[in-house]
This record gives sequence, C-alpha cells and structure tokens, in this order.
Amino acid sequence: MKAILLPLAALLFPVLVSAQECGTGRYSTYGYFPQIDSIPGVVFGTNTGVDGTQQTLRMDIYAPANDPLTARPVVVVAFGGSFVTGSRADMASMCGQLARLGYVAVAIDYRVGFFFPSTNTTMHAVQRCVHDLKGSIRYLRKTVAEDGNPYGIDPDRIIVGGVSAGAIGALHATYMDQPSELPAQLVADSAVWGGMEGNSGPLGYSSDVMACFSMSGALMDTTWVQPGDQPYCGIHETGDGVVPCYTEEAYALGLPTGIIVSGDHDINIRMESIGVPSCYLEYPGNGHVGYLQYDPVNSLNFVVQFLASVACDLELDCSGATVAVNEHLPTAGELVLYPVPAKDAVTLEIPEAATVRVLDAQGRVMLEQLFSAGQNQLGTAELPNGIYLVRTEGTTLRTARLVIAR
Repeated sequence: MKAILLPLAALLFPVLVSAQECGTGRYSTYGYFPQIDSIPGVVFGTNTGVDGTQQTLRMDIYAPANDPLTARPVVVVAFGGSFVTGSRADMASMCGQLARLGYVAVAIDYRVGFFFPSTNTTMHAVQRCVHDLKGSIRYLRKTVAEDGNPYGIDPDRIIVGGVSAGAIGALHATYMDQPSELPAQLVADSAVWGGMEGNSGPLGYSSDVMACFSMSGALMDTTWVQPGDQPYCGIHETGDGVVPCYTEEAYALGLPTGIIVSGDHDINIRMESIGVPSCYLEYPGNGHVGYLQYDPVNSLNFVVQFLASVACDLELDCSGATVAVNEHLPTAGELVLYPVPAKDAVTLEIPEAATVRVLDAQGRVMLEQLFSAGQNQLGTAELPNGIYLVRTEGTTLRTARLVIAR
C-alpha cells in the first residue's frame, strides 16, 4: 500500500465524520434509510472480453434516498461465478441493504466467459477481474474530480469486496499492488494488458481502496500483504471445495489449475502475524458461500460491522455475528507457522521443545530437526513445490499444513 500525504483538512477527517455521521446508527442499523435510489447501467469503461470482442463495462449504483450527506463512503462489490458466469445483478440485494445503511453501493461488471482452466488462463481470468475493479474505482474518482460528484461520494472512502471469484478479484486488487508481485505468467503480456492497472475505465486516477472484505475468496501469495496495508474482513467455510479455506491448489470448473492459493483462514493468519487489522469468521462444513443461504443474517452482519468501523475510522468491530467467531489469535499449545505459502524458509512458533518433521503427501519424512520452544526458522529451500504436513513431537503431538510455492 502506498503512503499518501494528506492535506490538513484530511487530518481532521475522523472528527468531522464522527460529528456528522457516526454514533447516529448510520452504517450499523438496517433500514436506517427506508428508501433508496438506484442508477442502473452506468458505463465506466470498455475492454477486450474473454471471446476477443470489445465489451462495455457497466455498474449499478445504489444510494440512500433523501440523504443530506454529499460525501458518502462507497462499497464496490463483485459477484461470484468462477470467472465464467454471473452478473452484477447478482449483487442487487446486498447493495440494496448497504444503501439502506447509508453507503453508496456499487455492483460492477467484470469480464467473464468460458475458458479451459490452466495456470495461464486462470491467472488471466483473475487479472481481468482486477483490471475491471480498478477501472471502476478510477471512474468513481473521476466523477468527483471532473463531473461535479453526481453520486455524492467521498473519494477517500472507497471499500472493495466480493463473493467467491469476486472476492478473489477484490483481494488481488487490494493487496497485489507492486509490479514485483505480478505472477511470472503475466509478466510477458503485462504491457499489452495495461500493467498493474489495466485499461478498463479512465486513466490518471488512483485505484487504491481503504479496506477489503472477502466472502470465500483467496489470494495467490499472502506475503503481498505488508505492515500498514488496508484492513481486511474474511468469511469462509473450512471444507470449501471450490475456493480453499486454507492454502491449497485452486480448481476451476472442477479442474486443477496448478496455482496454489490461500483462502481467508490463512490470509487472516498473515494479517494477524504482521499486525494488519482484520476480522475473520469461520464456518464448519463443506459448502461454498453456503452461509449466505443458511446463515445470511449473521454473515452479512459480520461484514456490516466491519464496514461501519472502517467508514468511521474506529477500531475494528469483529463482533457482528452471534455464532462463534474464530479470531485465530495464537493460543497456548498451538503450532503456528508462516508465511503461507512459504518459499525457502518458514517460521515456526511452538510452545515447547520438540522434534519437527515435515512429511510429504505419501507420509515420507522430508525434513527433521530438533527445535526449542518459541520462534524458530526452518529452511525449506530443498523442498519441491507442494503441500506438506508439519508435525511437532514433544509432550504433545501437533500438526499444521505447510505449502511451498515459488
């Protein structure tokens, strides 16, 4: 995340926001605004679609009706559908609820269509989503700078999020923000595709966001998240067979892609290990965003309380759900390892001296070392890419998953 120098007025922003908006129930009370306005089909850009033809990109904008505020926080959301199907209309219900809370909610198009899954095609599918998200955010800032702010937004308070594939796009748009982080498979055609920003939407404006929420999303490399990065909110089911909750190979259309990704569980571990504010809610089970059907109130409220904290520049409220929230703070007796995925070394935190063994998928011992209690470094340079089991054998047997991806 880039450091931004703010004018004096911006330094007073939290006080002004608190006085005008926060503490009133706005952003946290459902139906705070009984009516909303919507503007469908606003064109924010064009780009080449999956089939090679030019595609017009549109957004639907939802806002509270009869709202005296003219600088409102924005939540940009992206739909799910494995980057193959789905539409911005899928997010209408969520956007309507957010608008009634006091946000300007924006459901965007991004380019989807059939592709045969491979490492290259899947990465390009993610890249299309990222570029279209960034283009929509630049467009919103352009409307403030050049068009008289017709949607009544605050360009310094734009939050991005999504569901499933849309969450994957939102996470990458937020945290894959340095040219050095662009995956090797995308470097060769980076210039043609528009680099990190892409060619969707107007150029010359920032696409940075102030926070990100992910509903069953994943990130290709959690080390892209650095101290000082944007706050994060994630929800995931532990046995998700579509987008992994932990760090595993990604599948598209049921086929392996050769891409190792980290789901919301392991993203949150990274956030907490480096001190980035985060909220994480975990559900048991093998569903994929099933909580939107069997627990829609709790799951949405968890995101809502996070958004309210961010919009009002408050300490994060992670108590929005009445089901158990797994904060994933290391507890006594827990084995913690990071980063996930790892490359040539991994840090292990263990509560007691133990023999540490790394086993491959066939149960063969690949590494073995005696470690003392506390923080230790385990060299993994000799391990091939893949998924391993780390087992510590002291007075208690402990295990954790290790992923090597270079």
